[in-house]
Order: sequence, then structure tokens, then C-alpha cells
Amino acid sequence: MRFRTVFIALGSCFLLSSCGLFHGRHSGGHGHGNVNFRGGGNGPAALIVLGVGVAIGTIISAIPDKHTPIDSDRYYSDGVFYRDTPRGYEVIAPPVGVWVSELPAHHSVVRHQEFKYVECKGVWYRYGSQSRQYQVVANPYIVP
Repeated sequence: MRFRTVFIALGSCFLLSSCGLFHGRHSGGHGHGNVNFRGGGNGPAALIVLGVGVAIGTIISAIPDKHTPIDSDRYYSDGVFYRDTPRGYEVIAPPVGVWVSELPAHHSVVRHQEFKYVECKGVWYRYGSQSRQYQVVANPYIVP
């Protein structure tokens, strides 16, 4: 299995206005949240960096205001997936099979074999014409 390592300055995450790192319900009510960069126990994948500069396993105090619930404890916002934990919101790997209605503005349409895919921030999607939503799929270029 091959892993591509991407190095991004940690400061880039803090510059994102929608990141919501320093406000929210996990901040003790004072508006000053904590960030935990220890990772989430995902083994070698714990430090995969998404296109927005947030590593999988990172704990943030609040998710962006504009987010969509996936189920009871998982959320989606602007191409990033989160899980609510007692310590805060953990950035998680995109769950294959999940449907989302909106993609971030910056995405690429890619044709692979006879299918059309959408790639955005390292996450791959296929559009469902009946559901009119995008389904998270495995990277079509990686053979299982």
C-alpha cells in the first residue's frame, strides 16, 4: 500500500475562517477552544492531510456553522467530515457510501474508464442522477 505524504504548515489550518477552531460548545463556554493534534488512532493514516490543511484525527472545538448532519454523530462541511466526540469534533476519513448534496466550489471532474468522478480535497464522489446528490466513493485509481 502506498501513502503519499503531504506537508502543510500547521498555520494554514488556523487561517481558515470557517475552521471554527476557537469557538463552540466544546470550549468550556468561554469562546476559547483547544486544538488536539495527537491524531485519532487511525494508525498510519492518522496524519493524512486533507486539502484544507486539517489532518484526520485533529480535534477542533466547533464545526463550521454551515454543516450537514450525516447521522447522529457525524457531520459534513465544505468537503470535510467530522465526528462528535466528548473531546470535541474529530476530523475523520470520508466515509465511503455517504451521500452529500453540495461539494466545495473548487473541485475537478475526472473521467476514468467509462465513469465520471468528482475529486475535491482528496475525496472522490460520483453523482447520482436519481438522488441528485454526490456519493463518497473509493479513489478509482487505486486498485484494491
